Amino acid sequence: MDLLRYMDTTSFWSLWYWILTVVTWSMTSHWTIGVPYDAVVRADKQGGVFVDHLEALVDINVHRLLYYFERGGAYFAGFLGFVLAALATLGIYLGSEVAFALFMLLAPLSLVMLFSIRFAFRVRREGWRGAELRKRLRWRRFWNQLIGTLAISASASVAVWFHLHLLGLL
Repeated sequence: MDLLRYMDTTSFWSLWYWILTVVTWSMTSHWTIGVPYDAVVRADKQGGVFVDHLEALVDINVHRLLYYFERGGAYFAGFLGFVLAALATLGIYLGSEVAFALFMLLAPLSLVMLFSIRFAFRVRREGWRGAELRKRLRWRRFWNQLIGTLAISASASVAVWFHLHLLGLL
């Protein structure tokens, strides 16, 4: 059975690309700095031990994120910049649809990652707890969702442009 026959490699018109995009942004908006949104909701509604669990999760994930960022953040940022520049160059100038599709997925994700690191630094510096922490986590989730919505819209627009250009209509 030839499995590759069923996989469309044109990226933007591939069902697999859009499944990957939707799942990626769904997970990104659900997990804010590694904390699931249902933990925030449960802490709001039930309080008590669930607030303690949420704060422990935030502490653990802030510590982990900043530990890795402080040790290799500059190297990772340089590597990510190189990868994004290479994908954009391959996609725009050489017309590689796969490269441009990956760029359209990874560029906004890197923006979310940058804002998450910034958020983690603020959590550590400000020492947010309780209702203030939950409010900040909800806002960070809102901004992740907004970036995801704009990224999906931009990907759809680029997909249409890419194929109109491919058909010679642009």
